[in-house]
Amino acid sequence: MLFLSTREDYTAEELFKIKQLRQLVEKCNELQVGTDETFLTKFLHYTRWDTFKAYQAIHAYYDFKLKHPTWMSQHPVEYYTKVFYATHCRFIMPQTDKNGRVLVIFKTVDAFQQFPDYLQHLIEMDDLIFESLLMLPRVQQNGITVICDLQGTTRNFLRQFSPSFMKIVNEKNGILPFSQRIVHIIQRGFLMHVTSSLFLPFMNKEFKERIFTHDSRHLSKLRDMVGFDSLPAEYGGPASNVLDTNLLLNHLSQSAEYLEKMQHYKKLET
Repeated sequence: MLFLSTREDYTAEELFKIKQLRQLVEKCNELQVGTDETFLTKFLHYTRWDTFKAYQAIHAYYDFKLKHPTWMSQHPVEYYTKVFYATHCRFIMPQTDKNGRVLVIFKTVDAFQQFPDYLQHLIEMDDLIFESLLMLPRVQQNGITVICDLQGTTRNFLRQFSPSFMKIVNEKNGILPFSQRIVHIIQRGFLMHVTSSLFLPFMNKEFKERIFTHDSRHLSKLRDMVGFDSLPAEYGGPASNVLDTNLLLNHLSQSAEYLEKMQHYKKLET
């Protein structure tokens, strides 16, 4: 099952490293975070089970949160429900891509008039989505594939993408503990190259190498890379692969208590 979140069977060495990382975190007075397996193993998978790199990654994550608290979710899942249903801009597919990565769909939908704090909502919604996915053993092991459909990009979006905003986007990308992220950008029309030219200069080299752009009129490369059976119907997948907001919201709701608890995790100022 895609959303299976039961515990993995760890090797003796992995169990030792979980214990080792837990001890490091518990001894650190600055970190006020959990030490459960789900929390610790997402950083261990991210660093290929290097305990000390995982410890550094936890610090980097909460250094970012301390510096940019509004870039993390700050409300319960139900707070965002109205935006999810009004925009239908965030989805998860019920099956993985052909490489076993969970497939996430992000669409640009202009709802700035309807929601005055729309950009902030999107930032926090995406944080919830990423954190909920990082709870899953499948995601910790294999990472995710993200399809960013930018066909709905308007000038209202472009006004938000200042250099300072894009620098923070890149900074957050650098601390998210995904073992792998593949990003496919779908574009069309006169804004086709504008959006990419705004985003890409601020991305680090390693992340850029995992970003692939596609003209919405020619999606054969996307089908080859993601897999026909996994793609939504509107991108050339099977007709039965319909995007469904409820699938993502149900997943978030099932994880709501844990997600809300993590919102209180922090690093103290020194």
